[in-house]
Amino acid sequence: MPTDPSRPDVAPRVEVGNLSEVKPVDYLIRFVFGAVISVSAGIVGKAIGARFAGMFLAFPAILPASLTLLQEKEGTRRADRSAVGAVLGGAGLVAFAAVGEAAFGHLEPFAVLALALLAWLVASFSLYALLAFFRPDDCDRRQD
Repeated sequence: MPTDPSRPDVAPRVEVGNLSEVKPVDYLIRFVFGAVISVSAGIVGKAIGARFAGMFLAFPAILPASLTLLQEKEGTRRADRSAVGAVLGGAGLVAFAAVGEAAFGHLEPFAVLALALLAWLVASFSLYALLAFFRPDDCDRRQD
């Protein structure tokens, strides 16, 4: 179905073919950065306490590495738009954490994780839908 070129293209889609364009060293950089952040949070948790260390677990472990690689390869605009997506996902993470905090100890862990995942998905996709509705140019794939 042809799309109207005057309307922004805001529908999210998965493009698996783009995965082959990523170099193995880029995956390695993301993995190492994520591992360093995770290990650091574990060390802080053992030294200071789990509640304090939980703040570090909310750090987007691969975001800085990913944004840097995106900016180098695809430009500042693409990295900026990915950062906006990370903000929307971060708001979803708040929903995930709120459900987890409220439900752990009252429900089975698997049920809590399923509910928290659902909360994250609903919050993140709802925020994207609002952004696409009110500011469609900010989500237009053709502007990437």
